[in-house]
Parts: sequence; structure tokens; C-alpha cells
Amino acid sequence: MTLQTPRRLKARTPLYHAGDPARDLVKLVSGVVMVFQIFEDGRRQVLDIVTAGELVHFQIEGELDHHAEALTDIEVISIPVSELTQNRAWTEFVFDQMRDRLDRERRHVALLGQKSAAERLAEFLFLLSDRLTTPLGDIELPMSRQEIADYTGLTIETVSRLFSRWLRERRLVATGRRTYRIAGCLAA
Repeated sequence: MTLQTPRRLKARTPLYHAGDPARDLVKLVSGVVMVFQIFEDGRRQVLDIVTAGELVHFQIEGELDHHAEALTDIEVISIPVSELTQNRAWTEFVFDQMRDRLDRERRHVALLGQKSAAERLAEFLFLLSDRLTTPLGDIELPMSRQEIADYTGLTIETVSRLFSRWLRERRLVATGRRTYRIAGCLAA
């Protein structure tokens, strides 16, 4: 497999912007990346959180239709599109990644469309705990409350109010500056 030299970016650095040319696929080696769109009126919708070992996007031609930003320090590699046709293992990896991403996107749509504010935020926290491979219920948040609101389709005020309530009720326990442990039922 032909891989380019790894590229390192600091937290809060854009990886690419909507409108940039889609050339190679980008695999996240370490760190966490936020994939999002910005609407004409300036609102942002966080589409996905990409973690180590995953592809950041699947576009191989035209222009990228979304933005990607490092939430933590990251390392990425670019994989030439020619690898898709020349390496069976790489092709299988891409299909596995696409299947996993589609599953996440289906859950995200359900979260946005049918769940209460508390259910949305609780599901997000469990999803993030699982995606960052922390012990279930332990969460290290690489995102701001505004970014969480942009992922869950809530306002920052609602996210902050739920965090405050859950902390006050000891359903959520702060274990560090940006780390939490789920200690009780959150969605109630």
C-alpha cells in the first residue's frame, strides 16, 4: 500500500474546508476530528465525529462538501485513490468504513428527529464514550458545549442546562476539567 508521509495538526486546526478539491482519502491515525457543514446563515451542523483508525471522508472527485477540523492534536495520512483498485485489503477496509459510517448516520438522524433533548444529549454522551473507546460511562469531551449543541440539534442553553442539572443531581460526575462519569440515568 502506498501511503504518504503522516501529517500532524494541532487541536482546533482545519483539516480541510468545503470547496477544497477531493483527491485522496484521508485516514485519521490519531486524535479526533469533527466533520461539519456551515449553512448560508452561519449556522453549523456537526455531521460526525471521526476517531483514530477511521476515514475522514469518502469523496474521491469534485469538491468536498463539508469541513473537517481537528478537535485534538491529530495525525493523518492520505491514501491515493489508485489504492482502491490495486489493493483488495484496502478496498475491504473502505467498504467496512462506509458501512460503519452509514450506521452512525442513521442513528444520528433518529437522534435529531425523534428524541427529547435529554435523550439526544444522553445518547450523544454514550456514543462519544463508545467512539473514543473509554470505559463505558467515562467521557473525555473534546468538544465545546456549542459543538455538542450543533451535533445534537439543541441550543447551547439546553445543553448547558442539562449538564448542570445532571451534575447537580449527581447523574453525571465531573472527574476532571473536561472529563465526566455517567453515574445514573441521564435521559429521565
